[in-house]
Amino acid sequence: MAALKPKVRQGLVAVDIDGEAVVYDPEEALLHHLNPTAAVVFKLCDGSGTVRELSEDIAEVLGMPFDTVQRQVRRVVSQLKREGLLEGHSREIVEQIHRHSEHRHGDRNERLIETEEQTDGRSA
Repeated sequence: MAALKPKVRQGLVAVDIDGEAVVYDPEEALLHHLNPTAAVVFKLCDGSGTVRELSEDIAEVLGMPFDTVQRQVRRVVSQLKREGLLEGHSREIVEQIHRHSEHRHGDRNERLIETEEQTDGRSA
């Protein structure tokens, strides 16, 4: 079986903000906040490379160990899939209240992608 080449779903609107990204999904009316790691992986998911190839490229550019980078890239790609941001994957519905991450940088439980429903502009 050939390795899959992750590709961002068409129709998403992404805006870079200081190394991070905000992605709007008009189908789901959701905003996704991507931290710097997730933003880099998101940009590279153009369907031209496998997770391994993406990891090799990132590791080479950053001068980091391949295994470390590959674990992180796999984690980000898994989250992109769960959020329905990659072609061929629909969003997994999880009952969860959105809270801004209170985890320290580098915490293994840190969410790389924060998602919230878009409101009509009023604060709750």
